Amino acid sequence: MAEIMLTGLGAMCGSLIRFGLLTVAPRWFGKLADLMVVCINLLAALGMGIVVVLILPDWLHTILAPGILGGLSTFSAPIVDIADAIQKPHGPHQMLVFKTIMTFIGGLIIFWLGMQIGQNLL
Repeated sequence: MAEIMLTGLGAMCGSLIRFGLLTVAPRWFGKLADLMVVCINLLAALGMGIVVVLILPDWLHTILAPGILGGLSTFSAPIVDIADAIQKPHGPHQMLVFKTIMTFIGGLIIFWLGMQIGQNLL
């Protein structure tokens, strides 16, 4: 039961961070705000790579990995982007392809980089 509560608390924090970043992104980054979901997911992948290799107490790993980083990342948003673009025959398909590749393939590369960083911290 404690793990569920820790995960939920962390996920709430991660979701609030993501919502806050997405809310201020248009004011801070203008047109580049369209890439904020990709950037957030890559940041979460980097953090997850670091957390995975660190030797942390179970409670801290639970708060960080499935909690904060799980709540911070969102893979439903890229799927919605894909579905929306499919419905628009003349939409920004090049940006969609770029964002999809960056989210999934870039996420794996960034996760690996995070693991390398984490191993150097040991």
